[in-house]
Amino acid sequence: MRGTWPLAVVGLVLVAGCGERSSDPAAGAGAQAYAGPVVLPTAVPAASGRVVSSRTVTVTDDGSGARLCFSDVTWGGGLPTPLVCDDAAVAGWDWDRFGGELTEEQGVRMGTYRLVGTFDGSTFTVEEATQPEPEPHVFDFEIPCPAPEGGWQVTDSSRVTRDDLHRATSVAQGLDDFATVAVSTPDGEPGPRDPAATVVSVYVAGDPAVAEAAVREAWSGMLCVVRVERTEKELLALQQATLDLPGFVESGAGSPSNQLELTVFHDDGRIQQWVDDRHGEGAVAVESVLLPVG
Repeated sequence: MRGTWPLAVVGLVLVAGCGERSSDPAAGAGAQAYAGPVVLPTAVPAASGRVVSSRTVTVTDDGSGARLCFSDVTWGGGLPTPLVCDDAAVAGWDWDRFGGELTEEQGVRMGTYRLVGTFDGSTFTVEEATQPEPEPHVFDFEIPCPAPEGGWQVTDSSRVTRDDLHRATSVAQGLDDFATVAVSTPDGEPGPRDPAATVVSVYVAGDPAVAEAAVREAWSGMLCVVRVERTEKELLALQQATLDLPGFVESGAGSPSNQLELTVFHDDGRIQQWVDDRHGEGAVAVESVLLPVG
């Protein structure tokens, strides 16, 4: 996906096929470019050459051989049912060599790994497997309005309580042209505890002046309102239309990028090309978990 956004974004909708979106900066790379005819693959595309998983994935083994899940499904306590992953076979796996820290439940070994190897569309052949330390979340958010003259500051403190902040975000979410809303510090850091030190950034697909007037009835603090192309409802419709794409891992609708951010296990460029053709360029950003080595 194209960066991350503050946890204080209101209205984010994440649909995951298996696990959590990665906080690892390496997971920000997109799918490859493709110049062939517009054809949606009917299965996960094979990768040409060696690839690396840009996030951790889960390997399980019930004694019949290693199997792969396209995500780290153990995040949040979630486990595959049945416990054996079945998204792809794994060749060349050796628990003594690669196992590292793992768990065993109901006779099933399970661990999460960053993999390097080759992928033919149904089998991942492992060359390397590591268990990197979790990376901290990286917040990549910039208030979309230029700072006012004199900097961001509250000039009217009549409506800057926590209740006022809640009312303001509720008003924004109730607008017909609502896209998303984010709260942050004036420096773009995750939303502060003090509403008087909070900038509310509202994204709408209509007239920003109309939206600003509506929000101002509830909020006198720092406010930024900008126009974007797509409403939240439009992004949610895109999300529903792309849930069955080959190798689907997760998607999020509601980020300040105003795109549906969609992760698949592997895209050789055809999935991105297809969604661009079907839904318009820029509407959906496809991220491939598997990326070419180097």
